[in-house]
Amino acid sequence: MEVLLGLLTIAPMSGYDLGLTIRASVGHIWNESYGQIYPNLKKLAADGSVTAKTERQKGKPDRTIYSITKKGRERLAKWLAVPPQPEIPRNELLLKLFFGTQVPADVLIGYVESMVEGEGAVLRELTRIEHEDIAQNQHYPGAPYWKMAARFGQLELKAHLRWAEETLAELRTIAGKQRSDAETRKEKKHAGK
Repeated sequence: MEVLLGLLTIAPMSGYDLGLTIRASVGHIWNESYGQIYPNLKKLAADGSVTAKTERQKGKPDRTIYSITKKGRERLAKWLAVPPQPEIPRNELLLKLFFGTQVPADVLIGYVESMVEGEGAVLRELTRIEHEDIAQNQHYPGAPYWKMAARFGQLELKAHLRWAEETLAELRTIAGKQRSDAETRKEKKHAGK
């Protein structure tokens, strides 16, 4: 819920607008679905952290625009004052690599290559956000903080991609050995007939 309060400090928004803003700003580090946004907005309105105003639209359904209240700002400040709790990592790719002896290395190569493709796209998007979106919104007091978050994501992704290069080289060596061993077994089998 605090992500909604934080975004409402930038500008009043509808639930739909909040969803778009999450995807365009913090979506790479924090995700909220519309199924979470709308119920949480109702809870925030019920406890007085936000106000809701109906905006009439010509030829379209009415929109509800939410604004943060003084109580909401106090709630956000209180949450920001609590140190972040360490998260227990869950990384399925690393777990599958840990048990990698159970499958051909080529399977794992495919997983890591897929990770490279996906994380490379996210890195390009974070770089674009920093150079375009944040650069164009320097007038917002939050812009320096947005840049810090974007840079963290960029550096973390660069580290992941560097790890992937090393891992792919090692996996390709293992895969080559597995193919060579399979060929040797196949030749021995044919020689034994």
